Amino acid sequence: MTPPTPSETLLQAIHHYNEGDMVQAGQLAQTLFNQNPEQAEVVHLLGMVASRTGRLDLAARLLMAAVDLQPQQPHYRLHLGELYGKQGNDEAAEGQYRQAIRLKPDFVHAHVNLGNLCFSRGERAQAMAAYQTATQLDPKTHIAWYNMGIIAQEESDHERALHCFEQALRAAPEVALTHTARAFSLLATGRFLEGWQEYEWRWQLPDNLPRRTAQPRWEGSDPRGKRLYLCTEQGFGDALLFVRYLKQLRAQGAHLILECKPELLNLFQTSQLADQMVARADDDQTPPAFVFDYHLPLLSLPAIPGMFAAPHPTLPESVPYLTADPDLCAQWQNRLRHLPGLRVALCWSGNPETGVNRYRAAPFAAFLPLVQMEGISFVSIQKGRPTQELHQHPEGAQVWDLSAHLTDFAQTAALLTQVDLLISTDTAVVHLAGALGRPVWTLLHTAAEWRWLQHRSDSPWYPSMQLFRQQVPGDWVGVILSVEEALRLRKKQKNHRLEHSHG
Repeated sequence: MTPPTPSETLLQAIHHYNEGDMVQAGQLAQTLFNQNPEQAEVVHLLGMVASRTGRLDLAARLLMAAVDLQPQQPHYRLHLGELYGKQGNDEAAEGQYRQAIRLKPDFVHAHVNLGNLCFSRGERAQAMAAYQTATQLDPKTHIAWYNMGIIAQEESDHERALHCFEQALRAAPEVALTHTARAFSLLATGRFLEGWQEYEWRWQLPDNLPRRTAQPRWEGSDPRGKRLYLCTEQGFGDALLFVRYLKQLRAQGAHLILECKPELLNLFQTSQLADQMVARADDDQTPPAFVFDYHLPLLSLPAIPGMFAAPHPTLPESVPYLTADPDLCAQWQNRLRHLPGLRVALCWSGNPETGVNRYRAAPFAAFLPLVQMEGISFVSIQKGRPTQELHQHPEGAQVWDLSAHLTDFAQTAALLTQVDLLISTDTAVVHLAGALGRPVWTLLHTAAEWRWLQHRSDSPWYPSMQLFRQQVPGDWVGVILSVEEALRLRKKQKNHRLEHSHG
């Protein structure tokens, strides 16, 4: 039997690589390399195998050697750029992508990678230009259309985002991430019925499996006399927002079992949201230990036909739908009794581990003009690592850090009943304040979530909420200037009321 030629062996090695068999690909490529260490294709393949198996330093040396052997090969430069990206060397990665484009101006993959790199650095205009070039070269470039849609969302241009997502779905109709992003823009523009249906694609996302049960999912049949198991999902804010629908379900005669995160249990029990309430930690995969007829994730409720009583997602008379514990309220009244003037609670960041927080969060330093205002007592209800910012500024000493007392949402709810106002970025506590009917000013970045709709300073979800929006991405200074002006008026109004009550 005639042994394979080097060309045939190389083709076999590439086949194994494409099939994910790095061992066979590496062994065959190494054999060829031992025979001819100057063959660029072999050196390149060895570099790709090293990259796929996590040996990034070796991969970098091999891919650089391949580029040296064939400097006019654009694919080698593309892959070297991707390797630099894995190593966190964005400048070197960009250089290789641009070289690849210079060598092959119609290299769609290189334009997309350059766009991705600019996007990750927050360079929206440069990213958009790269993506537009990619889609002009190949209108079926799904990822470029998708990312252009995300950029449009971040700039609060949801009509443009919808156009981009529709183009992306023409190219790749079954991509759940695109459907889910499209749902957000539909909801942000008030197209609720269509948006909720589209949002059901979230269950096709990786690592987002719904709770598995033997009982069927509730699809909107008459719930009277049925035991309906509802489980919260995603963040605390989502749970606080969507439990408003439970009152409507109970009025229809359903027996509700509500499962939530432990931090919410006391608050939900005090608010008497369901007939039975249980807590479940995120990592608890045990089957439900109770009997029920149907199940449904909480955020799927609005997609059930007939759940909407009006074009708006809620009616003002449905708020408040959460209740603070009277005993805890009395404790907080006593704890805060010495605070003079207008009492204002502050929060500037959500969970720093979530990707969206980089847009939502403001630095505590942005709040300093407010903290320095006279006649106002500030308390911080910020939790987690961002509380450190409070103690890094001398002015932070003027803000009473209450985080140690806020062990769950029931405690925070009780505190909010004892302050005049909450000022916060888009975090779970604004939903808590809104659901309690407490005054809350929510500070929003330009890429504000769908639930705040567009171009509004009020919220149909929460009648007691006022919205302060960035006009330019990242411009918290302008937002705080507006808040400062409104706060001066709020303080003046309270002083006026006090003078009249004493007069």
